[in-house]
Amino acid sequence: MVTKTKQTKKTNLKRTTIFLTEEHHEELRRLAFERRTSMANLIREAVLEMIELEEDERVAEEIAKKPEEGGITLAELDKKWKEKHKGE
Repeated sequence: MVTKTKQTKKTNLKRTTIFLTEEHHEELRRLAFERRTSMANLIREAVLEMIELEEDERVAEEIAKKPEEGGITLAELDKKWKEKHKGE
């Protein structure tokens, strides 16, 4: 008897567990269905967006600390960012 083993694709994803309220779970499930994606993918996208926003804020703070070196103020950067992302 020959048995086939299921081949799994190696990825750099790590498993984690989160707890959601019933309401949040249902809303996430509905969004996933409407967007034809998985709940896990929506969570990964949200986490990535949060990480990118945090990085943007960190970089902006560093730039704002050094306006005398050709940088711009945090207020100016915020205004430019809002103009660039208007309508998204």
